[in-house]
Amino acid sequence: MDSFILDTNFFINLQRPLGLGSSKEEVVDSLIKKTEVAVKKHELELLTTPASFEELVGFFEDQEDVRKKLLRVITIQSPDTSTLSLQAGLFVDLVEEIGKRLYKGLRITEETIRTVIQDSEKDTRSLSETYVKLLRERYRKATREGFLDSTVDLGLIFLARQKNGTLVSSDNGLLLWAQRFGCKQLFPEHFAIKLSALFNV
Repeated sequence: MDSFILDTNFFINLQRPLGLGSSKEEVVDSLIKKTEVAVKKHELELLTTPASFEELVGFFEDQEDVRKKLLRVITIQSPDTSTLSLQAGLFVDLVEEIGKRLYKGLRITEETIRTVIQDSEKDTRSLSETYVKLLRERYRKATREGFLDSTVDLGLIFLARQKNGTLVSSDNGLLLWAQRFGCKQLFPEHFAIKLSALFNV
């Protein structure tokens, strides 16, 4: 049986060419239509963690309706971290990367403050609007982009490892670290193609 671990952005990143609809609600309905029979026959397993599932449901207005729909095809499972074995070298790399990104964030903050001081003759409100926005964007890019930045993401990686499943996501940071943890992975649009090939839907 093929197992796929679905990240939240499979449903909400509508810039990806999935061919499953033009809204997140349509993506949910299309996924159910394409997979429900295979899931019931135990030919296919769609999984996510409790934290990722709640994150996903939070993006919809009618949360209870979406929750009921998704539970027709998605199994919610926590990874068993007590039995999961991982290489210590991965954590060395992770801590090293955290240190580098924190230092980058510090440098960006310093640079922005220096620029604000140099431009201090400008209107205060203009300074606030310009530099707070700039600092926030540069800091986010330096510390979070292309990085494993949440326990939700880490849980998906652990579940993919435990189930020997394929992680489905368009989050570059999550995919990069999933690769380093030895997980199989697919972009959402490739997952949609694979579903059609597996089940002729």
